Amino acid sequence: MIATVTLNPAVDKTMHVSRFVVGKTNRGLVVQVDPGGKGINVAKVLKQLGCAVTATGFLAGNNGRYIAESLTAKEILTDFVYLPGETRINLKIIDPDWGTETEINEPGFPVGEEPLKQLEEKISTLAERCAVMVFSGSLPPGVPVDIYAALLRIARGKGVKTILDTSGEALQYGMAGRPDLIKPNREEVEELLGIRLEEERELIEAARGLLARGPATVVISLGAAGALTASANKLLRAWPPAIKTGSTIGAGDSMVAAFAYALMKKLPLAEALRLATAASTATAAVNGSKVGDLEVIRDFLPKVRLKEWNLE
Repeated sequence: MIATVTLNPAVDKTMHVSRFVVGKTNRGLVVQVDPGGKGINVAKVLKQLGCAVTATGFLAGNNGRYIAESLTAKEILTDFVYLPGETRINLKIIDPDWGTETEINEPGFPVGEEPLKQLEEKISTLAERCAVMVFSGSLPPGVPVDIYAALLRIARGKGVKTILDTSGEALQYGMAGRPDLIKPNREEVEELLGIRLEEERELIEAARGLLARGPATVVISLGAAGALTASANKLLRAWPPAIKTGSTIGAGDSMVAAFAYALMKKLPLAEALRLATAASTATAAVNGSKVGDLEVIRDFLPKVRLKEWNLE
């Protein structure tokens, strides 16, 4: 089984607003409402890939109940810690005329010390039944910046493979937990390292620098340009097929889900990167926040181009 951990879930509302103008009254159409948060999206893709998956983390209020019920309807197991308050709403504004995508994300509900202890206990219990655990997304108010490192150590202590997908301080401190894989995008790496990454050699150097901070594998996602993956003895680059992008919402989470699946199946890194790139591309090829369509993933798999260097 694979477990996904989402500390700051959300209800994702996607709107189409033609000719969106900041500072003016805009009229739009709600085209999609989904349970969201990075780990929630990962769980949905893993279910598409045929995995037994449990979603855990924090939920609150009516929005939290909607998320849990939606996951149950998709036959995804849930084991959340419930808190007072209300689960946040994240608004995605897609302008089909300008070709832009704007996100407005709420901070989330505050989390105290006692719910954190309850979550640690859940992670410890779930880890006894899991092959892989995925820790994804931002931190809600009140959660210490090193929480991911603590949760990763619990999972690793049970022999579980781990993935960390977050950004900023949560990533900086989380790497001390020595995850098996991290997946920042280019912008998140630039923010973390305080540098611009324009040349491929700069991406390679950045990936190796991140390896030195604890993770066993670093994946830097590059949007339509694919991804770069580095481990102690391998360096790989993937290029996806050209597509007409519908929406990038959930594309990175689809990539993470594919890597989690690959870790569970013990697939070679090159095969894992091919699957992850196909999964990300499949999600980007559709409109709204639909993620992980298995038939589309299968269609893109042979179209992904790989280059590999053996560093041994």
